Amino acid sequence: MELSTILIIVAVYIVFTIIKSRSTDSTATMSHGKVVNVDNEVIFKALTSSGPVVIDFYATWCGPCKAVAPKVGEFSDKYENVRFIQIDVDKLGSVAQQLGVTAMPTFVFFKDGQEFGQRVRGANLKALEEGIKGLSA
Repeated sequence: MELSTILIIVAVYIVFTIIKSRSTDSTATMSHGKVVNVDNEVIFKALTSSGPVVIDFYATWCGPCKAVAPKVGEFSDKYENVRFIQIDVDKLGSVAQQLGVTAMPTFVFFKDGQEFGQRVRGANLKALEEGIKGLSA
């Protein structure tokens, strides 16, 4: 084989290895449904500035966060007038700190740029859906 052929094969192998490692990354987001993962403070402010918003503060290592993620996705499909975003506290800790989030998962409700109603700490799906109903009314 020629050297150029070997180099092409090696380059293709490296590209496929990188793509595969990204698709099986253990730190991937836990989003489901219409939940938007936010990792930038400016985008966070823009998405929470208007309308009803549910913010899911989570961590990739958090078992309860992983358990409720599919149900949060279902809520995002069911309550179409509410925007659902999630924030990985390890990637965007500044926002979690500004809002005083100390446990995961924590759900914070915003309406037109202001915090609305009571927060839901933990994987309390009944309280979460009640908060969403109050927010969307």
